[in-house]
Amino acid sequence: MNAKEFRAKAESGEVLIDSHDKMLRIAYLYSNHPDRGYGLWEDDGAFGVVEELHTRGWSFGQGDLRFNRTLDIFYLAQIATCTWRSTNHFSDDFEIPSADDFDSFYTQHSQLLNQDAWRQFYSPPFIAQATSARLYRMPDLLDLPDSSDPIAQPRFHRGVGHFTKLPRWAYNVARTRSRQSTLSVAEMTQIAISTLKQTISRLREGGFLSVQTYSETQARFWLEYMKVDQPSPLPTRRHGTLTDLELWDSVKGQTTLLEPDLDGTRKGEVQWAGGPDGGIEPQTEYRGFEPEVGSEEEIGFLAAVAAKETEGVVDMGYLDYTIRSHILLGVMRAAFESAEREQHLDDLKRGIAAAGRIEDETKAEQWIQKALTLIEPYVQKGDTQWPITVEDRSELLRLILLENGQLFARWKLSPISKEFNFELKARC
Repeated sequence: MNAKEFRAKAESGEVLIDSHDKMLRIAYLYSNHPDRGYGLWEDDGAFGVVEELHTRGWSFGQGDLRFNRTLDIFYLAQIATCTWRSTNHFSDDFEIPSADDFDSFYTQHSQLLNQDAWRQFYSPPFIAQATSARLYRMPDLLDLPDSSDPIAQPRFHRGVGHFTKLPRWAYNVARTRSRQSTLSVAEMTQIAISTLKQTISRLREGGFLSVQTYSETQARFWLEYMKVDQPSPLPTRRHGTLTDLELWDSVKGQTTLLEPDLDGTRKGEVQWAGGPDGGIEPQTEYRGFEPEVGSEEEIGFLAAVAAKETEGVVDMGYLDYTIRSHILLGVMRAAFESAEREQHLDDLKRGIAAAGRIEDETKAEQWIQKALTLIEPYVQKGDTQWPITVEDRSELLRLILLENGQLFARWKLSPISKEFNFELKARC
């Protein structure tokens, strides 16, 4: 049947979307040939398309992965990439593949669109995390196909790598250092390097050999490039300014430890792809190249920093509510309370509002309650007693944050996201 008939019968329920091929076909139509106000190339892009698909009960996932936001938007991002590869976008008669071209489109790009394509980028445990199910996440230390190429320029098909991931990671480190000077540059850098190494080792040991081995040259170059040792890092982490290809300084590279190029065949460089029209950010969001919460190399660093910041807190009555990690430690303490829980929550609410991180006590209370919904399950499934040692307490906080990166609110939620935004006002 043609595309119009297939869409009509799918929407009426006459044709069941009960296979990967059918799901891919209807997603292709909703992405590239919308008949209403949604589609990959307008409005809310991939985020709008996934909402429409979910509303109709359609998902690429099966069983526990049904309606998994990361999995479903991954395939929409793949459709966007394959559409871009299929078009001569520099021709005057530029056209995307037609609605009835799906079969040839799928055949041509089956490596990126097949039922197991996601396994090249995500591990089953990562994709099954509650955070990955509710919020769109990019792979750990791997770029999605073509996401490292400048937008609106020819595709180079560089293959699998972390061309944009190290700059994003380094920017996250530099931004953290500029926002909170609770730790020295040396401490912050040590934590960043350590957690990056751990993430790379874990991924490679888990079979993701396409993740590049750790390079001291690359890691330290990007930290320096993002001005980790200065009060103000580069002004943006957006995709258009961080399409990198491992820029490095050849003179410095001669005195450092490892070869900086990923494959040894070309010199690294930075490509400034922002463009004078300012249209890069929405285009990357349309295509599924901007996450709603970070990958584990970023979250792992932030969680380790938070744990380190709270190690010095001996008396819970002396929390600094201008520091996010102290606020989260206070919420974690409240999750263990029973007899004096309400009093503790009230003190916490007043302290956060007085510190100026949230406008008023009503909003502070809402923030706390939303955080409690994420933290309380860890109390219920573990020891219900407050950890005795500072080390155990910090480790529990690190674990909670590692698995709930949205608590850091470092990434932009889509305009139509139903998730709570844990954003705080800047520290005074």
